[in-house]
Amino acid sequence: MAQEEQYKLRHDSLFVYESWESIFSGEADHLIINPEVAVYPPDDVEFDGIKKELNKILKDEAVAVAWGDSLWYINSQWLRKNFKGDCKKMRDYVPLYFSSKIAFVQWTGTVVSKFMIQTFDLDVNDYLDNGEIYLLNFENMMVEKVDSNRLSNLLSLYPDLQRRYDSMRDYKETYMIADFFLQYVQRISQDPNVPFLF
Repeated sequence: MAQEEQYKLRHDSLFVYESWESIFSGEADHLIINPEVAVYPPDDVEFDGIKKELNKILKDEAVAVAWGDSLWYINSQWLRKNFKGDCKKMRDYVPLYFSSKIAFVQWTGTVVSKFMIQTFDLDVNDYLDNGEIYLLNFENMMVEKVDSNRLSNLLSLYPDLQRRYDSMRDYKETYMIADFFLQYVQRISQDPNVPFLF
C-alpha cells in the first residue's frame, strides 16, 4: 500500500473486553489511552504503538473492542475458536452490533492486514446495506448468515413484518435484508417474550 495513502490519527481510548460478561457489565478488561491509528482510505485502519502483551491479547484473547464510546468490533479469531458456521472466512476485527437481546456482525469481505479493522458510520442504518449480516446464535454457538430465507424465518414471530418482507420484489437484495432485519431488531428489543442473551 502506497505510503502517501496513509495518515495517522489519535483517538481518546480503546476499551478491550475478554468476555461477554465484561461487555454487558461495561467493565473493560484493558484500556488503551490515546491509541495511534493508521488510516488507509477509504475505510481501513490499523492500531500502532501498542505494547507487545496487549497486541497478543488483541490477537488471541479479546472478545471485542470498543473504539471510543460507540464503535464496537468483534475479534474474528475469538469467533472462530468459539462458534461454528460462517465465521471461518472473517479476518481480524469486524463491526459488532448488540443489545441485551441480540448480537450480530457485518462482514464486507474487504481484505485487510493484521490487526486491521473497518471503520463505519455511526448511523447503523447507513452502514448495514454495505455488507452481509451474520447473527450470533448463542444457543447453538453458530454464526448464521442472514439471507432471505433466514430473515423470513426470523420475521415469522411478527407476521405483519413477514408478509411485508415476503411481498417485496427485491426481497433477496442486501439492502432490503438489512432494512427488514433492523425492523426485526427493533421489534424484539421491545418484545417481553424474547429472552435476554445473558
